[in-house]
Amino acid sequence: MLRTDLRRVTAQVDGMLVCAEYSEQTGQLCLRQDGTLVREWFPPHSWTAIASVAGARHWGTRPTDDDLLALLRNEMTLLRTPQGNASQK
Repeated sequence: MLRTDLRRVTAQVDGMLVCAEYSEQTGQLCLRQDGTLVREWFPPHSWTAIASVAGARHWGTRPTDDDLLALLRNEMTLLRTPQGNASQK
């Protein structure tokens, strides 16, 4: 049976409910806004995304709740900027 080691953090950002989910088993990292998938990364990109906001404490492979919250805030800031919106098109 496949065990799920899903770490999930949720925060209110500008009136939106956002959450980051990370699977230690697969390395998959998902960002959801009001339940809708906004971004998804797989290794090694997920590890790099986490390490870029958290430092190299665990090289992005074992993020803490604080690491995932930092990623959430960073990504939501990028999504609100004109450059971030342009990259989504």
